[in-house]
Amino acid sequence: MTEEGTGHTRILGLGAGSLVLAIWADLLFYGKAPGISYPLFLLSLYGLFWWQARENGRMSFHRRHAFSLGMTVPILLLAFTFLFFSNSLFHIVNFLLVPFLFIVQTILLTERNRKKWYTLGFLGDLIEIALLYTLRHIRVPFGGIKEWIKSRVDQKKYGVVKKIATGIGVSLPILFVVLSLLSQADGVFGFFLGEIPRLFWETVSVETVFRLFLIGALALGMFAYFFTLVGKWEPFAEVPVPQQEEKPIVWDGVVLVTMLTIMNVVYIAFTAVQISYLFTGEKMLLPEGMTYAEYAKNGFNELVMVTLINFFILITTMHFASRAKHGVYRVIQVLLSLLTVCTGFMLFSAYFRLSLYEAAYGYTYSRLLGHAFMLYLLVVFLIGLLKIWRNGFSLIKYYAIVGLVAYVVINYINIDAIIVKNNLARYAETGNIDLDYHMRLSDDAYPYLLALTNDPQMGERVKEKLQNRLEEEREAEWNWQSFNLSTYLAMKKVEEAIGN
Repeated sequence: MTEEGTGHTRILGLGAGSLVLAIWADLLFYGKAPGISYPLFLLSLYGLFWWQARENGRMSFHRRHAFSLGMTVPILLLAFTFLFFSNSLFHIVNFLLVPFLFIVQTILLTERNRKKWYTLGFLGDLIEIALLYTLRHIRVPFGGIKEWIKSRVDQKKYGVVKKIATGIGVSLPILFVVLSLLSQADGVFGFFLGEIPRLFWETVSVETVFRLFLIGALALGMFAYFFTLVGKWEPFAEVPVPQQEEKPIVWDGVVLVTMLTIMNVVYIAFTAVQISYLFTGEKMLLPEGMTYAEYAKNGFNELVMVTLINFFILITTMHFASRAKHGVYRVIQVLLSLLTVCTGFMLFSAYFRLSLYEAAYGYTYSRLLGHAFMLYLLVVFLIGLLKIWRNGFSLIKYYAIVGLVAYVVINYINIDAIIVKNNLARYAETGNIDLDYHMRLSDDAYPYLLALTNDPQMGERVKEKLQNRLEEEREAEWNWQSFNLSTYLAMKKVEEAIGN
């Protein structure tokens, strides 16, 4: 078989695979909430990618692929949250994040990128490959079908068919105008002409046409993207830009030392206040009119903002600081380290304030996510502290890895369950709980809310709300594509606990 014939066969194979996958996606998702369908479709997508990459020689395993291959783990874990959990907030984010990570991974595995993934230049590669080249290659399947037909039909007959098709295309706009005039000239003719669309829509519904359109668009999009990864393509022509000598931006060391010294003096004073008032709990020394609870509650948002400002100072100073004078730069390193340590105290102060606020007012999504964000910032500053003294690694690389790992962990710790457990413990101590808020949580929380069914004060309200949710689930149209393990187990436990 010739190389050209092999190429056509591969195009047809990719086209057939994309079409099958688009039909599979319609079966899994159209009119149904994502559940087990999401990881099933992702696994199918991986299957098409690996098959085409191997067939076209775009797949090889080297040490440089360790990171991109390792991305499979968080991608699959995030996809399976649609089966294991019922948190709608994370489902919305993951529904968009998983395809993005899949695109990044497949670009890295096929080595279509020119820039490393942890540089800003990779963003340009991502846009160019995922959008520009994909749009360019949408026409490839039509050309492939044309060449396939041309190779199997007599050239003379092919020329005749091509001319007939051209004649039909030219006649269509003229025919539209003529039919419009004739239908106005003769009412009977216009009546029968108007019956044709009605008979068509009686045979084929609008929904069917819409679903076929979605299937075709999805198949075409997947084909174009995968062809961009595994097919042969020429780079876009780059407009020549005259080379100019670029002078790097450098900040004067003395200016930086002065600025960092002033800021560190302020932060050290602030840290001393935190230690004396907040961490030791000396309530008697507070200003007049301020309670200890107010002191613990206020300032959380401001502390987080100051932390982000310090992060900006840390990053920009490390990047732009002049290294011409070794002694001055060493002082800058010391001052940046001190800034990082003081920021750590601020994070601890904000974390502690939020904990006290939760103890007083209860646990919610935003407060727990605030805790998680501060822990992430702490890790980010520790990596920054290492970068201050060791300049041989990329901050963006490790920040992205830590961020992705942290997000996967957040998905799997079951925030709803943590909220209910902590608020139940607080309810046992204070007698206060916001039941309406807890009943708005996802199904992940319901097995833990069953502990309130025996409560003399609100047991009946809890039973009523759980019963309503159970009836809602029973009356919902069941389909296996939307199966969610969390909802299934939660409803089973509710049914066992409160019966009919």
